[in-house]
Amino acid sequence: MISAGFGRGAWLLLGLSFVSLGCEGEAPAKTGPNGPPPARVAVAEVRSGSIEAQWSFLGDVSALQHARLASGASGEVRRVLVRVGDKVERGDLLVEVDPSLAAARVRAASASKQAGSAELERARRDAERLNVAGPDIAAAAEIEQANSERKRAGAERGRLRAAEAEARAELGRHRVTAPFDGVVAARHVDPGDWVDPGVEVIELIDDHDVEVLASIPPDVARFLSVGDKATFGRRGETIRATIRGIVPALDAESRTVRVRLVPGEPTTWLLPGAAVDVVLTIERSEEGALVVPRDALVYGIAKIQIVKSLDGVAEPLPIEILARGRDEVLIRAEGLAAGDSVVTRGNERVFPGQPLIVLED
Repeated sequence: MISAGFGRGAWLLLGLSFVSLGCEGEAPAKTGPNGPPPARVAVAEVRSGSIEAQWSFLGDVSALQHARLASGASGEVRRVLVRVGDKVERGDLLVEVDPSLAAARVRAASASKQAGSAELERARRDAERLNVAGPDIAAAAEIEQANSERKRAGAERGRLRAAEAEARAELGRHRVTAPFDGVVAARHVDPGDWVDPGVEVIELIDDHDVEVLASIPPDVARFLSVGDKATFGRRGETIRATIRGIVPALDAESRTVRVRLVPGEPTTWLLPGAAVDVVLTIERSEEGALVVPRDALVYGIAKIQIVKSLDGVAEPLPIEILARGRDEVLIRAEGLAAGDSVVTRGNERVFPGQPLIVLED
Protein backbone atom coordinates (compact mmCIF):
# COMPACT_ATOMS: atom_id res chain seq x y z
CA MET A 1 0.00 0.00 0.00
CA ILE A 2 1.37 3.42 -1.04
CA SER A 3 0.97 6.32 1.31
CA ALA A 4 -0.79 9.43 -0.07
CA GLY A 5 1.94 11.71 1.27
CA PHE A 6 5.11 11.38 -0.75
CA GLY A 7 8.42 12.62 0.51
CA ARG A 8 10.22 15.17 -1.69
CA GLY A 9 12.73 12.58 -2.92
CA ALA A 10 9.99 10.12 -3.87
CA TRP A 11 8.06 12.83 -5.68
CA LEU A 12 11.15 13.88 -7.69
CA LEU A 13 11.65 10.28 -8.82
CA LEU A 14 8.04 10.05 -9.89
CA GLY A 15 8.33 13.43 -11.63
CA LEU A 16 11.35 12.26 -13.59
CA SER A 17 9.43 9.23 -14.77
CA PHE A 18 6.80 11.59 -16.16
CA VAL A 19 9.22 13.80 -18.10
CA SER A 20 9.04 11.83 -21.34
CA LEU A 21 5.36 11.12 -20.82
CA GLY A 22 4.68 14.79 -20.27
CA CYS A 23 6.58 15.76 -23.36
CA GLU A 24 4.57 13.28 -25.38
CA GLY A 25 1.35 14.49 -23.78
CA GLU A 26 0.27 11.04 -22.54
CA ALA A 27 0.05 11.54 -18.79
CA PRO A 28 -1.12 14.99 -17.58
CA ALA A 29 0.19 15.78 -14.13
CA LYS A 30 -2.07 16.48 -11.17
CA THR A 31 -2.09 19.94 -9.72
CA GLY A 32 -2.94 21.03 -6.25
CA PRO A 33 -1.41 20.40 -2.82
CA ASN A 34 -0.30 16.90 -3.80
CA GLY A 35 0.97 17.91 -7.28
CA PRO A 36 4.50 18.85 -8.33
CA PRO A 37 5.89 22.27 -7.51
CA PRO A 38 5.80 24.88 -10.26
CA ALA A 39 8.58 24.64 -12.83
CA ARG A 40 10.93 27.58 -13.14
CA VAL A 41 11.33 28.30 -16.86
CA ALA A 42 12.30 30.94 -19.37
CA VAL A 43 9.95 31.81 -22.21
CA ALA A 44 10.08 33.58 -25.56
CA GLU A 45 7.42 35.08 -27.78
CA VAL A 46 6.26 33.35 -30.94
CA ARG A 47 6.42 35.54 -34.04
CA SER A 48 5.34 35.37 -37.65
CA GLY A 49 7.59 36.23 -40.58
CA SER A 50 10.65 34.60 -42.07
CA ILE A 51 13.97 33.11 -41.01
CA GLU A 52 17.33 32.63 -42.67
CA ALA A 53 17.38 28.86 -43.09
CA GLN A 54 20.70 27.07 -43.46
CA TRP A 55 21.50 23.81 -45.21
CA SER A 56 24.88 22.13 -45.46
CA PHE A 57 25.90 19.70 -48.19
CA LEU A 58 29.12 18.15 -49.46
CA GLY A 59 30.52 19.61 -52.68
CA ASP A 60 33.23 18.37 -55.07
CA VAL A 61 35.86 20.83 -56.30
CA SER A 62 36.85 20.62 -59.95
CA ALA A 63 38.95 22.76 -62.28
CA LEU A 64 36.97 25.25 -64.32
CA GLN A 65 38.90 24.05 -67.40
CA HIS A 66 40.24 20.52 -67.78
CA ALA A 67 41.41 19.27 -71.18
CA ARG A 68 42.67 15.91 -72.42
CA LEU A 69 44.66 16.92 -75.47
CA ALA A 70 45.04 14.49 -78.36
CA SER A 71 47.14 14.34 -81.50
CA GLY A 72 45.35 15.43 -84.66
CA ALA A 73 47.54 13.41 -87.03
CA SER A 74 49.34 10.11 -87.17
CA GLY A 75 53.10 9.87 -87.02
CA GLU A 76 56.13 9.56 -84.80
CA VAL A 77 56.39 11.86 -81.80
CA ARG A 78 59.34 14.12 -82.46
CA ARG A 79 59.31 16.38 -79.37
CA VAL A 80 57.60 16.54 -75.98
CA LEU A 81 58.36 19.92 -74.44
CA VAL A 82 56.64 19.58 -71.02
CA ARG A 83 56.58 17.33 -67.99
CA VAL A 84 54.02 16.76 -65.23
CA GLY A 85 53.63 19.84 -63.04
CA ASP A 86 54.93 22.32 -65.61
CA LYS A 87 53.03 25.58 -65.94
CA VAL A 88 52.14 26.53 -69.49
CA GLU A 89 50.49 29.47 -71.18
CA ARG A 90 47.87 29.49 -73.87
CA GLY A 91 49.44 28.77 -77.28
CA ASP A 92 52.57 27.08 -75.92
CA LEU A 93 53.76 24.08 -77.96
CA LEU A 94 53.46 20.90 -75.87
CA VAL A 95 53.96 17.99 -78.29
CA GLU A 96 55.12 17.83 -81.91
CA VAL A 97 54.47 14.89 -84.23
CA ASP A 98 56.82 14.42 -87.20
CA PRO A 99 55.53 16.94 -89.78
CA SER A 100 57.81 15.98 -92.70
CA LEU A 101 55.12 14.61 -95.01
CA ALA A 102 52.63 17.34 -94.17
CA ALA A 103 55.25 20.04 -94.68
CA ALA A 104 56.05 18.62 -98.12
CA ARG A 105 52.38 18.79 -99.01
CA VAL A 106 52.27 22.42 -97.91
CA ARG A 107 55.25 23.25 -100.17
CA ALA A 108 53.64 21.49 -103.11
CA ALA A 109 50.32 23.25 -102.56
CA SER A 110 52.07 26.60 -102.25
CA ALA A 111 53.93 26.06 -105.53
CA SER A 112 50.73 25.09 -107.31
CA LYS A 113 49.01 28.19 -105.99
CA GLN A 114 51.83 30.39 -107.31
CA ALA A 115 51.59 28.74 -110.75
CA GLY A 116 47.85 29.27 -110.72
CA SER A 117 48.29 32.92 -109.85
CA ALA A 118 50.71 33.37 -112.78
CA GLU A 119 48.28 31.65 -115.15
CA LEU A 120 45.45 33.87 -113.96
CA GLU A 121 47.53 36.97 -114.51
CA ARG A 122 48.34 35.89 -118.06
CA ALA A 123 44.68 35.13 -118.83
CA ARG A 124 43.64 38.48 -117.38
CA ARG A 125 46.11 40.37 -119.60
CA ASP A 126 45.00 38.48 -122.73
CA ALA A 127 41.35 39.18 -122.01
CA GLU A 128 41.96 42.86 -121.37
CA ARG A 129 43.97 43.24 -124.61
CA LEU A 130 41.30 41.61 -126.76
CA ASN A 131 38.50 43.53 -125.08
CA VAL A 132 40.32 46.81 -125.78
CA ALA A 133 40.87 45.83 -129.42
CA GLY A 134 37.21 45.11 -129.84
CA PRO A 135 35.39 43.17 -132.57
CA ASP A 136 36.84 45.40 -135.33
CA ILE A 137 40.28 43.85 -134.82
CA ALA A 138 39.67 40.56 -132.94
CA ALA A 139 37.02 38.00 -133.69
CA ALA A 140 34.10 37.85 -131.26
CA ALA A 141 34.76 34.16 -130.61
CA GLU A 142 38.35 34.89 -129.69
CA ILE A 143 37.27 37.61 -127.25
CA GLU A 144 34.72 35.29 -125.67
CA GLN A 145 37.30 32.51 -125.33
CA ALA A 146 39.77 34.89 -123.61
CA ASN A 147 37.13 36.00 -121.08
CA SER A 148 36.22 32.39 -120.38
CA GLU A 149 39.86 31.50 -119.86
CA ARG A 150 40.22 34.34 -117.36
CA LYS A 151 37.24 33.05 -115.38
CA ARG A 152 38.57 29.48 -115.45
CA ALA A 153 42.01 30.62 -114.28
CA GLY A 154 40.40 32.60 -111.43
CA ALA A 155 38.42 29.58 -110.29
CA GLU A 156 41.52 27.38 -110.49
CA ARG A 157 43.51 29.80 -108.36
CA GLY A 158 40.72 29.72 -105.76
CA ARG A 159 40.86 25.93 -105.68
CA LEU A 160 44.63 25.96 -105.25
CA ARG A 161 44.36 28.48 -102.43
CA ALA A 162 41.91 26.17 -100.65
CA ALA A 163 44.24 23.22 -101.20
CA GLU A 164 47.12 25.16 -99.65
CA ALA A 165 44.98 26.14 -96.64
CA GLU A 166 43.98 22.49 -96.19
CA ALA A 167 47.62 21.40 -96.32
CA ARG A 168 48.61 24.02 -93.75
CA ALA A 169 45.73 22.92 -91.49
CA GLU A 170 46.94 19.34 -91.79
CA LEU A 171 50.43 20.51 -90.83
CA GLY A 172 48.98 22.28 -87.78
CA ARG A 173 47.45 19.01 -86.56
CA HIS A 174 50.99 17.75 -85.94
CA ARG A 175 51.39 20.35 -83.19
CA VAL A 176 49.59 20.03 -79.83
CA THR A 177 49.37 23.43 -78.13
CA ALA A 178 47.88 24.62 -74.82
CA PRO A 179 44.29 25.92 -75.24
CA PHE A 180 44.48 27.85 -71.94
CA ASP A 181 46.87 28.75 -69.13
CA GLY A 182 47.31 25.82 -66.77
CA VAL A 183 49.43 23.01 -65.37
CA VAL A 184 50.32 19.70 -67.01
CA ALA A 185 48.53 16.99 -65.02
CA ALA A 186 49.64 13.98 -67.08
CA ARG A 187 52.02 13.15 -69.96
CA HIS A 188 51.26 10.03 -71.97
CA VAL A 189 53.91 10.02 -74.74
CA ASP A 190 57.65 10.34 -75.20
CA PRO A 191 59.78 11.10 -78.28
CA GLY A 192 59.79 8.09 -80.58
CA ASP A 193 56.26 6.94 -79.74
CA TRP A 194 53.83 6.46 -82.62
CA VAL A 195 50.46 8.16 -82.30
CA ASP A 196 47.26 8.16 -84.31
CA PRO A 197 44.59 10.85 -84.50
CA GLY A 198 42.60 11.02 -81.25
CA VAL A 199 45.29 9.45 -79.06
CA GLU A 200 45.58 11.40 -75.79
CA VAL A 201 49.05 12.84 -75.28
CA ILE A 202 48.75 15.52 -72.56
CA GLU A 203 46.26 16.24 -69.75
CA LEU A 204 46.01 19.91 -68.81
CA ILE A 205 44.10 21.55 -65.94
CA ASP A 206 43.43 25.15 -65.03
CA ASP A 207 45.25 25.73 -61.73
CA HIS A 208 43.64 29.10 -61.05
CA ASP A 209 39.87 28.94 -61.53
CA VAL A 210 37.77 26.23 -59.87
CA GLU A 211 34.10 25.42 -59.40
CA VAL A 212 32.18 23.29 -56.92
CA LEU A 213 29.41 20.87 -57.83
CA ALA A 214 26.93 19.91 -55.11
CA SER A 215 23.97 17.52 -55.13
CA ILE A 216 20.98 19.22 -53.51
CA PRO A 217 17.65 17.53 -52.57
CA PRO A 218 14.80 18.87 -54.71
CA ASP A 219 12.84 20.14 -51.67
CA VAL A 220 15.77 22.49 -50.97
CA ALA A 221 16.75 23.23 -54.56
CA ARG A 222 13.30 24.70 -55.29
CA PHE A 223 14.20 27.66 -53.08
CA LEU A 224 17.52 28.33 -54.88
CA SER A 225 18.20 30.72 -57.74
CA VAL A 226 21.23 31.57 -59.84
CA GLY A 227 23.05 34.41 -58.08
CA ASP A 228 22.21 33.28 -54.52
CA LYS A 229 25.08 33.47 -52.06
CA ALA A 230 26.67 30.56 -50.20
CA THR A 231 29.87 29.69 -48.34
CA PHE A 232 32.52 26.99 -48.67
CA GLY A 233 34.05 25.60 -45.51
CA ARG A 234 36.90 23.29 -44.56
CA ARG A 235 38.50 22.81 -41.15
CA GLY A 236 37.13 26.04 -39.77
CA GLU A 237 38.04 28.15 -42.82
CA THR A 238 35.25 29.67 -44.89
CA ILE A 239 35.03 31.72 -48.07
CA ARG A 240 32.11 33.28 -49.90
CA ALA A 241 30.62 31.68 -53.01
CA THR A 242 27.87 32.28 -55.55
CA ILE A 243 25.49 29.90 -57.33
CA ARG A 244 26.24 30.09 -61.07
CA GLY A 245 24.14 27.25 -62.43
CA ILE A 246 21.28 24.93 -61.49
CA VAL A 247 20.41 21.82 -63.50
CA PRO A 248 16.59 21.73 -63.82
CA ALA A 249 16.42 17.94 -63.69
CA LEU A 250 17.00 15.16 -61.16
CA ASP A 251 20.05 12.94 -61.34
CA ALA A 252 18.92 9.44 -62.33
CA GLU A 253 20.85 7.73 -59.51
CA SER A 254 20.80 10.13 -56.56
CA ARG A 255 17.48 11.88 -57.36
CA THR A 256 19.11 15.21 -56.52
CA VAL A 257 19.62 18.49 -58.35
CA ARG A 258 23.13 19.43 -59.46
CA VAL A 259 24.15 22.95 -58.47
CA ARG A 260 27.33 24.69 -59.66
CA LEU A 261 29.00 27.29 -57.42
CA VAL A 262 32.11 29.41 -57.82
CA PRO A 263 34.24 30.94 -55.04
CA GLY A 264 34.38 34.68 -54.58
CA GLU A 265 38.18 34.71 -54.35
CA PRO A 266 41.13 32.40 -55.05
CA THR A 267 41.92 30.08 -52.14
CA THR A 268 44.92 27.79 -51.72
CA TRP A 269 42.96 24.96 -50.07
CA LEU A 270 40.23 24.91 -52.74
CA LEU A 271 41.99 22.35 -54.96
CA PRO A 272 40.48 20.21 -57.74
CA GLY A 273 39.50 16.84 -56.33
CA ALA A 274 38.89 18.15 -52.79
CA ALA A 275 35.58 17.92 -50.92
CA VAL A 276 34.19 20.99 -49.14
CA ASP A 277 31.14 21.85 -47.07
CA VAL A 278 28.67 23.96 -49.02
CA VAL A 279 26.47 26.04 -46.71
CA LEU A 280 23.37 27.60 -48.27
CA THR A 281 21.52 30.39 -46.47
CA ILE A 282 18.06 31.14 -47.83
CA GLU A 283 15.29 33.32 -46.43
CA ARG A 284 12.25 31.11 -45.79
CA SER A 285 8.64 32.03 -45.07
CA GLU A 286 5.34 30.25 -45.59
CA GLU A 287 1.74 31.19 -45.08
CA GLY A 288 0.54 30.17 -41.64
CA ALA A 289 4.05 29.34 -40.42
CA LEU A 290 5.49 30.68 -37.18
CA VAL A 291 9.00 31.34 -35.90
CA VAL A 292 10.23 30.06 -32.53
CA PRO A 293 13.72 29.83 -30.98
CA ARG A 294 15.63 26.60 -31.50
CA ASP A 295 15.76 26.20 -27.72
CA ALA A 296 11.98 25.81 -27.67
CA LEU A 297 12.15 22.39 -29.37
CA VAL A 298 11.66 19.31 -27.20
CA TYR A 299 12.71 16.06 -28.88
CA GLY A 300 10.56 13.10 -27.90
CA ILE A 301 10.66 9.47 -28.94
CA ALA A 302 8.01 9.77 -31.63
CA LYS A 303 7.75 13.48 -32.35
CA ILE A 304 9.08 16.95 -31.72
CA GLN A 305 7.11 19.32 -29.51
CA ILE A 306 7.16 22.73 -27.95
CA VAL A 307 5.77 23.72 -24.55
CA LYS A 308 3.32 26.60 -24.70
CA SER A 309 2.74 28.71 -21.59
CA LEU A 310 -1.05 29.05 -21.39
CA ASP A 311 -2.20 31.13 -18.41
CA GLY A 312 0.90 30.07 -16.51
CA VAL A 313 0.41 26.35 -17.20
CA ALA A 314 2.46 24.05 -19.46
CA GLU A 315 0.73 22.85 -22.63
CA PRO A 316 2.86 20.65 -24.95
CA LEU A 317 2.05 20.96 -28.67
CA PRO A 318 3.32 18.76 -31.51
CA ILE A 319 4.93 20.72 -34.37
CA GLU A 320 6.05 20.35 -37.97
CA ILE A 321 9.47 21.82 -38.74
CA LEU A 322 9.58 23.59 -42.10
CA ALA A 323 13.09 25.09 -41.99
CA ARG A 324 15.95 25.57 -39.55
CA GLY A 325 18.00 28.72 -39.09
CA ARG A 326 20.99 29.41 -36.91
CA ASP A 327 18.97 30.37 -33.83
CA GLU A 328 15.34 30.05 -34.95
CA VAL A 329 13.06 27.47 -36.52
CA LEU A 330 10.15 27.89 -38.92
CA ILE A 331 7.30 25.64 -37.75
CA ARG A 332 3.63 24.91 -38.16
CA ALA A 333 1.56 23.91 -35.08
CA GLU A 334 -2.15 23.78 -34.28
CA GLY A 335 -3.12 25.84 -31.25
CA LEU A 336 -0.17 28.20 -31.57
CA ALA A 337 -0.31 31.81 -32.76
CA ALA A 338 2.00 34.80 -33.05
CA GLY A 339 2.34 36.49 -29.65
CA ASP A 340 2.04 33.25 -27.64
CA SER A 341 4.78 32.33 -25.17
CA VAL A 342 6.81 29.14 -25.47
CA VAL A 343 9.23 27.70 -22.95
CA THR A 344 12.88 27.95 -24.03
CA ARG A 345 14.65 26.88 -20.85
CA GLY A 346 13.48 24.16 -18.51
CA ASN A 347 11.09 22.74 -21.13
CA GLU A 348 12.69 19.29 -20.93
CA ARG A 349 11.57 18.97 -17.28
CA VAL A 350 7.90 19.97 -17.49
CA PHE A 351 4.81 17.99 -18.37
CA PRO A 352 1.18 18.81 -19.24
CA GLY A 353 -0.67 20.95 -16.72
CA GLN A 354 2.34 21.79 -14.57
CA PRO A 355 2.34 25.38 -13.25
CA LEU A 356 5.13 27.58 -14.54
CA ILE A 357 7.14 30.32 -12.90
CA VAL A 358 8.68 32.51 -15.59
CA LEU A 359 12.20 33.65 -14.80
CA GLU A 360 13.15 37.12 -15.89
CA ASP A 361 16.41 37.55 -17.85
